[in-house]
Amino acid sequence: MISYSVHCIFCKKTFEVVEGSKKYRLYKQNMEGKFSCEDCDRKIELESRKGLLGKL
Repeated sequence: MISYSVHCIFCKKTFEVVEGSKKYRLYKQNMEGKFSCEDCDRKIELESRKGLLGKL
């Protein structure tokens, strides 16, 4: 399997992007792009849900 090491724009850690995943496809389309790791993605999603539920 092919994988790439990518730096997270939020926590500055290096994470692996594995062949066959959505992030891998996005990375192959734009290798100079900015990406976030799974942990940061989860944190962002939770914060957005809290914000949305706070408005209801």
